[in-house]
Amino acid sequence: MPVARVYLTQLLLSTLYAGLFLSLAPIAAGVAMLLLPPATLQEWGLHPGRAALQQHREALYWLTAGLMSITLAAFYYGMGRVIVLAKPRWRPAYQTTTLLYMLLMSYGVAIALVTTTRPHYRQCEMYTQKLNGGLREYRGEQFRIELCGSGSDADRRDHIRLRIFDEKGEWRAVRYFTVRWGGPYPVLLDYARDHFAYFDASEGEDEDFVKVVPMPPTLADWLSTRIPLLD
Repeated sequence: MPVARVYLTQLLLSTLYAGLFLSLAPIAAGVAMLLLPPATLQEWGLHPGRAALQQHREALYWLTAGLMSITLAAFYYGMGRVIVLAKPRWRPAYQTTTLLYMLLMSYGVAIALVTTTRPHYRQCEMYTQKLNGGLREYRGEQFRIELCGSGSDADRRDHIRLRIFDEKGEWRAVRYFTVRWGGPYPVLLDYARDHFAYFDASEGEDEDFVKVVPMPPTLADWLSTRIPLLD
């Protein structure tokens, strides 16, 4: 059998095995959520549903990173056993293809993880009015600044998504930050001639919690709305 065919077969099988292995963690967590009584989950500081994913987001990131490291090591080892069968002049091409595929696979897993653990934003009209969003004009062009929230937690922290649309309705920029109702941080957007500022309460006390958005939005802002994870 030609090496190219063996390589493609191994690539498909390794991808299948990697997907099955990475699925073990969420499947096990889901089964535990279903089988364990609610009192036990609360005692351990766990809550069923999407709230649990948001609450333990950092732990999930580290767990996924560990599982992904094991998966990639096993994936490359399996592919390497096929690559050594190729002629020496073709091996660098197979190795490069394998590494690029692994990078793409890691990117896909990261997108899925971030999308799953991101808060559910809602009540956009209410948050837009409450945080001083709405229509603004910069350099003769109108922009609509929309704000949506996830709802405040026990510490009165609220995750906010800020999106900017131009007068044609095209999405031009996005930001994510946190407000703390009744806290020491300002919550209203502050507008200037060529930018506006928002105040991110998720930053530590030693960090600069004032964030500036240039207006009109830049090309980098436009790209971040279209390439996953850049936002």
